[in-house]
Amino acid sequence: MKAGVMMIKSRLEARALRIWLFCIVLFIAAALIAVRVIGFFPERTLYDWFPFLDFDLTISGTFFGRQLPEFVTENFSYACSLACVIAFIALVAHLIYVIVLNIYRLQRRKAAKVLKKSGYCKEYYDLIEDKRRDLNGTSLAARNDLLVAKAYCDGRRYDDAFSVLRDIDLDRFDSKLAARYYVLYTYLFLLTGDIESAKSTVALGEPFTSKYPEMPEKKLTDALLKYAERDYYGAKEGFEELLDVNPVEVRVWAGLYLGLVYLRLRKKELARKLASTLGKYRKTPRQSEDMIKLLKKIEAAYALEAEEKAAEAAEAAV
Repeated sequence: MKAGVMMIKSRLEARALRIWLFCIVLFIAAALIAVRVIGFFPERTLYDWFPFLDFDLTISGTFFGRQLPEFVTENFSYACSLACVIAFIALVAHLIYVIVLNIYRLQRRKAAKVLKKSGYCKEYYDLIEDKRRDLNGTSLAARNDLLVAKAYCDGRRYDDAFSVLRDIDLDRFDSKLAARYYVLYTYLFLLTGDIESAKSTVALGEPFTSKYPEMPEKKLTDALLKYAERDYYGAKEGFEELLDVNPVEVRVWAGLYLGLVYLRLRKKELARKLASTLGKYRKTPRQSEDMIKLLKKIEAAYALEAEEKAAEAAEAAV
């Protein structure tokens, strides 16, 4: 549940292309060397095609006291020329990879710009869905769908988030991604007030989440479940434990929920100090909205205290 645009990482999306390009370069290099070794491709042919590669280099002498083999001395210039050809092919492959990678990054930047300017609007989700369609049927589809569901969750489009999660093929997940899947499912149920379903999801995900007891997202949902069950002291302990963790998004959510716990426990001064600390962190648009709500609740608590004191003073004066 990382902050920012909910799209799969550009490098991860371009990884398959990088592997293919590497294999192509490796194959071409091996083929060029092989045809020269078996004599199918005469040395002169390369220089007829690319005269500028004829460096006419020579090498002789000894290496660690041993005379250099005749094969090395006779083919040294050609080996240098061939190395230049292979390096050029590798450079072209790298440029192709960089261009495609930057195209993917531009898609993310566009979505980030829309999110920053207009929040969780239709245009933002259209961009998210475009990426989802692009990855449909690939090995990255399920992983990306997990991020899509989180994006819908952040925008309070809970029905859409549940729909995406139900369509995910869990067989495509390793145990860690499966743990994140069940944690997100639990989180959604808690946000929608369905505590019983949240408990059931916790039980279903136990075989996976038990392997990652230190996962910050898991600890967050555990504390949030305690809060939903009105175990405020248990929730307080759980949220406080997350105030220094990474990712920052989890840290901010823990702080926001802890602020609500402090208000429940009538510790508004602690809530005020915590809100001041949270202000320095970078927040998602959803967190910024909830931060404003928390500040209003803190103001209301102070206003209520002032009214109570005024009423007590009035009674004492009578």
